[in-house]
Amino acid sequence: MKSTYIGLALAVCLSIVSTPLLAEVVPAPEHPANISAPATSPTEHQEAAALHKKHAEHHKGMAVHHKSVAAEYGKAGHPELKKHHEAMTKHHEALAKEHEKAAENHEKMAKPK
Repeated sequence: MKSTYIGLALAVCLSIVSTPLLAEVVPAPEHPANISAPATSPTEHQEAAALHKKHAEHHKGMAVHHKSVAAEYGKAGHPELKKHHEAMTKHHEALAKEHEKAAENHEKMAKPK
């Protein structure tokens, strides 16, 4: 009986201690669908542009997520994990820019000449 109370008290203490570490983390967004075939018609280029815009928004959201995780690891005194998530932030920001460029190109290709 005594061990049950000790285990329960320990679980409560651990949840109180670990909760602040995760309190400021922005949730990761859900990944959109992938492009399955190259666009060849104006309609397909419009669809591809829309999908690339969704991918850009996804990667922007992932960058915000990783930035928040990096900040929490920084607060917790874990510099290597902070550094990792800062690198992931930059990676997702770069991917967002690439998807924005691809969307612009598909939009140009969707316009009649």
